Amino acid sequence: MKTRSFFFRLFVGNLLLVGAVVAVSWAVSYAYLNHRHHEKELLHQRWLTRAFQASFERSGLADRAEVDRMCKRLVGDLPGRLTVVAPDGQVLGDSHADPMRMANHKTDDRPELLAALDGRAGQSQRRSDTLNVEFRYLAEPILHDGRVVGAVRLAMPVSALVERQKFIWRSMLWSVLAALGTATAACLLVSWLWSRPLRQITRTAREIASGDLSRRPKLGGSRELNELADALDEMRRNLSGHIDTIDTQRENLRTVVANMTEGLIGLDAAGRIVLMNRSAIEMVCPDAGEVIGRHVQEVVRIPEVLEAVGGVERGQILRRQVERRSPRRILDVRVTELSVAAVGGIRTLVVLRDITDIARTAAIKAEFVANASHELRTPLATLRAAVDSLNAAEPGDTDAIRRITEILTRHVGRLEDLTKDLLDLHLLEQTREEPRIDDVRPTELVQWARGYFGEQVARAGVTFEVRQEPRDARFRSDAKLLQMILQNLIDNAIKFTPEGGRVECLLEVHPGRLLMRVSDTGCGIPPELTERIFERFFQADPSRSGNARGRGTGLGLAIVKYAAERLGASINLESDLGRGTTVTVSVPVSEDG
Repeated sequence: MKTRSFFFRLFVGNLLLVGAVVAVSWAVSYAYLNHRHHEKELLHQRWLTRAFQASFERSGLADRAEVDRMCKRLVGDLPGRLTVVAPDGQVLGDSHADPMRMANHKTDDRPELLAALDGRAGQSQRRSDTLNVEFRYLAEPILHDGRVVGAVRLAMPVSALVERQKFIWRSMLWSVLAALGTATAACLLVSWLWSRPLRQITRTAREIASGDLSRRPKLGGSRELNELADALDEMRRNLSGHIDTIDTQRENLRTVVANMTEGLIGLDAAGRIVLMNRSAIEMVCPDAGEVIGRHVQEVVRIPEVLEAVGGVERGQILRRQVERRSPRRILDVRVTELSVAAVGGIRTLVVLRDITDIARTAAIKAEFVANASHELRTPLATLRAAVDSLNAAEPGDTDAIRRITEILTRHVGRLEDLTKDLLDLHLLEQTREEPRIDDVRPTELVQWARGYFGEQVARAGVTFEVRQEPRDARFRSDAKLLQMILQNLIDNAIKFTPEGGRVECLLEVHPGRLLMRVSDTGCGIPPELTERIFERFFQADPSRSGNARGRGTGLGLAIVKYAAERLGASINLESDLGRGTTVTVSVPVSEDG
């Protein structure tokens, strides 16, 4: 249905109202003017009658010629016709005809004269037989000493009356048209003035609806329009505040989702992706490119995940643990089918959690317990056998007692080393304090290494060299952690270097960095084992028996790893199977203050 504008309705309504008022005013005015004109005509007739009566009182009606001249003189150029009749009906004078030739007027077809001759005013309207024109007749008696001595009649042609009425009508019509034209212009102006602020409010409301909340409605004039503009502006401010709040919350949610370590995938009812954060992309499809809007089967190529997505039911939570081989990852998959979803909204929510490190940690802990049990069981079993042998030895058998004592000493030392390494590793893992920074001189570390490993190097039969570059360097770092790193690297190198081999330790001080490089000519490490060499209890030599001197606790490089992490250092390992290994630790240091 076609609706009219407010301006059109206001204009037409005002115009109709004004037209109705003008029409009523025209009708009332026309009736009033016509009535006034009729009264004026009657007054004119009475004036002629009074004038004739005044003349009669001066000259009387005896002289018919004088009466006739008086009639013609009084009427003059007026369109009316004046006639004087004697009581017997004889015409005494007429303004337009010869009275001598006129018939007696005291007849029934002249009721106005009959009334006048009877002493009363009379009037009628008919066609004149003499002039053959429609007249309106008004007659009054001529009195003298209280008796009727004649009658005077004034006849006005109806055409003249009609012309005057037409003149009045035309004048009123032009006045009405002029009034309507003025009213139309006034209605246009008033309607425009009234509709203009409403158009401004409509335009502002549309701009607000389209998202432009910067436009403020500015109106002047009536208090009601200003209140409407204020209400619209208040709505704009509230809407702007709500939109800002929603935008902030949405941006916060987007930031949180984008930076979550858990992967999130949101699917609509058709299985198309409407949400997928960076973590989910890295977990299941790092090379997928743009994923929003694509079907989940086009993006995710892990059968277990797709099976979980397809197998979940409404309101159900389905959990699966999925292992991905390339690259190797273990994912905890949680799929939820939402009960209600908007059109195009999330119907299925998939939460992915990378538990590779957790699984690896659990495996390392299990392996640690097994390795610790194994490492403790061997010396304890040896100690038990030595104690049993000592109990069974003869009191005077000094050789047996000496051999048993050497066994006890060696394995007790191994237990001490294992206990010390476990304590060092525990402290490094659990301590959250910052490293203790002191002034460090490389010469002191060199002297400490030579004194600490002198006897061990001699027993092992290897060549050991420690040096520094430059000789007068100084820096600030944690001396205890540096000693711990050097101790385990050098000890590990000596243990796995055969007799006659060579172990070198070089300390290079650079601006802001210390390089600790330990090289040996030992057995080396197979390439496939280099990633695991820093795990606890892991040793490159798969055999857990043999020469005790060549076996460590399996914790030395793990201690080096954690100590380096405490210092913010990096570790680089280079190994050539059968020719030796070089481990370089790069430690950030500060200049000597």
